[in-house]
Amino acid sequence: MHLTPKEIDKLMLLSLGAIAARRKEKGLKLNYPEAVAYISSAALEGAREGKTLEQVMTDSTKVLTKDDVMEGVADMISLIQVEAVFTDGSRLVSIHQPIK
Repeated sequence: MHLTPKEIDKLMLLSLGAIAARRKEKGLKLNYPEAVAYISSAALEGAREGKTLEQVMTDSTKVLTKDDVMEGVADMISLIQVEAVFTDGSRLVSIHQPIK
């Protein structure tokens, strides 16, 4: 299988997002990379499901709360940007203050 660097990055992001989801299900608090991957994965999946850019940006701010992450992680993440493939092409998704 031959993957482009961009595809490898997405694969790694989605893999870490899956690990983060399993840890969250176990009740473990997520660290910084896990939280970013979890939110980014939710955004990528939302775009793939056919949601609009606005819906994805809004929904992505609701996937994690401060109780889901380790202390200080929410304050470290003020913006997440990920390129997602929507039904009408690729767009940059900017998620401001993703953990409330």
